[in-house]
Amino acid sequence: MPHIRHPDSFNEKVLFRKFIKGDYDCYAALSDKILVRDYISHKIGEEYLIPLLHTTDNPETLFELETLKDTVIKPNHGSGMVKVFVEEPDFVEKHQLIERCGEWLTKDYSHEAREIHYRYIKPQIMVEQRVGDDKSTAIDYKFHMFNKQDGHFEYVLQVVFNRSDNQPLSMLFYVNNLDSCFYRRFDTAGLDISHNRAALEKALALSKKLASDFDYVRVDWYISQGDVYFGELTFTPGAGLMPVLKHGLDEMMGKMWLQDGQSATQAERQESAPSTAQKKQ
Repeated sequence: MPHIRHPDSFNEKVLFRKFIKGDYDCYAALSDKILVRDYISHKIGEEYLIPLLHTTDNPETLFELETLKDTVIKPNHGSGMVKVFVEEPDFVEKHQLIERCGEWLTKDYSHEAREIHYRYIKPQIMVEQRVGDDKSTAIDYKFHMFNKQDGHFEYVLQVVFNRSDNQPLSMLFYVNNLDSCFYRRFDTAGLDISHNRAALEKALALSKKLASDFDYVRVDWYISQGDVYFGELTFTPGAGLMPVLKHGLDEMMGKMWLQDGQSATQAERQESAPSTAQKKQ
């Protein structure tokens, strides 16, 4: 049973942010995959943004685009809803896409796992330029950034790859370094990220800038031909239900997170704790 009001682990602290104390208006504005682009441009520069080709609340307008080859289509208000085209889709595929986009627009993603801030995002469809090689979409590099409130950060890099219906999702976890992998999940091929070292160091430096206003945020990146591209900001990863944080990683990340609002929980602890006189009785 998670300790939501007095959290210790990372997942518990995400639940605390979800249910007890969270800046939902801020999270909504920066979780909106369209609105966050202005924030990124201001904080680190628009050169780190993936080219945005189209936005709409009417999926039928996708028919008006000259091409959908090498594009990523997704809504701005949730996760797990995405369609990638490496080649130009045919007539049937386009109609299926329009239907799927219509379904996405009607979904209130806050109902999926009670992540309240998604309720305040106006749903739209966005079309981005696809980042990656000719055969696969770029690997996700997710930096869990923990602000130590003294100008320093701790971090966990979560590398996500093998996004396929036929394979289990593979992950690597690096703790406060980019060289030694702490934990591998379903990595049968032994992915080596060292060739992207310079780009990852740049992504880490940029992540610190983006995380400077928060006690914790996850900053996602893609790397293509040595260039880094911003993916998204996530404030409640896995909705506080991440079973992949094994080998003590959940507890380790919980200790890294100096969570705003914990002073309130300390006061609750003192109020609920029996006094010395009560203990003697």
